[in-house]
Amino acid sequence: MPALLVGCQAAVAVAFAGSALAKVAGRAAYADFRRWLARTVRVPAWAAPLAVAAEAGTAVAVLVPATAAFGFGAALALLAVFTAALASMIRRRVRVPCRCFGAGRRPPGPVQVARNGALALVAAVGGVSAAAGAEIVWTAAAVAPPVAAGAALGLLLAELEEIVELAR
Repeated sequence: MPALLVGCQAAVAVAFAGSALAKVAGRAAYADFRRWLARTVRVPAWAAPLAVAAEAGTAVAVLVPATAAFGFGAALALLAVFTAALASMIRRRVRVPCRCFGAGRRPPGPVQVARNGALALVAAVGGVSAAAGAEIVWTAAAVAPPVAAGAALGLLLAELEEIVELAR
């Protein structure tokens, strides 16, 4: 159970930290995110720093043992909001690329919904493990494999849109 918790922590932290960083990777990236948020998602542009802070805070919270369960709950809440926004865009037939996890190249669709669902499953499993009080033995040999696997999963989920596009 500790290895599962560590893997979930790494996956959620990598996905959310990567998403937050992609949005603030430069003035142009941040300006694009603010415009996209206001025009496409129909959320006021002033909410952009709140979204970035929520993602970054979630990435940190899942890594801290005292706040891990809260962090996983925050991840689930954010993913619910993100998925609702995706559903709205899909329903409105929005053709603008999704900026949910950085600068996507494809309009919102099933790939982004599947990504959010998979990440929500990881967050739920992590939340249950954290709430159960899994004891982690902090040695490199015990932590390295689940950290590597979780980080790879987080990166895979964050880049799922690009991976599916390459497969096509």
